[in-house]
Amino acid sequence: MGKLSPGVSCDPNFPPLDTDSLVCPKLYPGGMFESIRLNGKTIAPALFLAPMAGITNSAFRRLLADFGGYGALTTEMLSASAFLRENTAQSAFSKRRDCEGLVIYQLRASGEEDLEATFAKLEKQNPAAIDLNLGCPAPEIQKQASGAALFRDFERLKQVLKRIRACYRGTLTVKCRLGDDPERWREPFLERLRLFEDSDVHAITVHPRFSREKLKRSARWKEFPWIAARTRLPIIGNGDVRSLRDLQDNRTYFNPLAGLMLGRIVAQKPWIFREFAGHPPLAINHAEVWDRLYHYTLEDLPPERAIGRMKEFTAYFSKNFFFGHELQKGSQKARTVFEIREAAMRFLESNPKLAGVQPVY
Repeated sequence: MGKLSPGVSCDPNFPPLDTDSLVCPKLYPGGMFESIRLNGKTIAPALFLAPMAGITNSAFRRLLADFGGYGALTTEMLSASAFLRENTAQSAFSKRRDCEGLVIYQLRASGEEDLEATFAKLEKQNPAAIDLNLGCPAPEIQKQASGAALFRDFERLKQVLKRIRACYRGTLTVKCRLGDDPERWREPFLERLRLFEDSDVHAITVHPRFSREKLKRSARWKEFPWIAARTRLPIIGNGDVRSLRDLQDNRTYFNPLAGLMLGRIVAQKPWIFREFAGHPPLAINHAEVWDRLYHYTLEDLPPERAIGRMKEFTAYFSKNFFFGHELQKGSQKARTVFEIREAAMRFLESNPKLAGVQPVY
């Protein structure tokens, strides 16, 4: 495996996190996800951040850059029409810092937008790839004929991909679920796999749930080998992976994959990519991590918007602790950014007991 950066801070006020105390051998699981080739370029390791609404903004990606261990990060899902109105140098949704490394821009579209102008503007961001969201099951997204609704409408999806490929020849990926019908999903899925191949898509990220399941049912990892065996395109797996043990105990499901995308566990443990990449562990100061993101977020967003982002992050981060509900409750009660910081620091600096077995990364 190529040399991996331990994390490069974006801000001299927050130096890179200490990586000198090496106390554990590599845990890299047998060479899985060492690298992936997309459109002639290598991404190493083949570990990706999932797009998460309210989380994977520029400030959060900046925090992940301080820890390192990933191959590429992903933006929040961007609206094709709204993106055209954004100031990409200032928007927390679309701006990127050099320290973030490779960033994939995820887009949702229905085909009604000016896709040609959108992709021209996106190309100026120097994306590692542009990803088309075909999996979001949220009703408000489907009402706008995008996400899972676009995946469902084969003819419209075909036209959208044709328009994209007529104006954009860069790296294109898609992210999808299995479809709608648990009993009869395979044939429609195969039809879409063939469409993706014909449309020069470079990789497919699969979240193996059905569109109506949301997150209620465990991801169907057992479907990964079936999908990977039926396309020449690299398959990146996503959904419910929380630790190396998940991979080690389910190698049959994960071995056929070309890459792995991590989501909610990264919001809980922003250092988690280090574990999957085989980096040495770190002693984590949870208060410092929370406070670092707090300051990063306030640099990107006005206080009235930053507080919402910190509340959303804290809901995940609180799961690190036995009594994390106290941290979440205190943050939800906060009315200002000063109140949420006071509540968070009061809890985090009280030496709270960590939940479960917590390797330090």
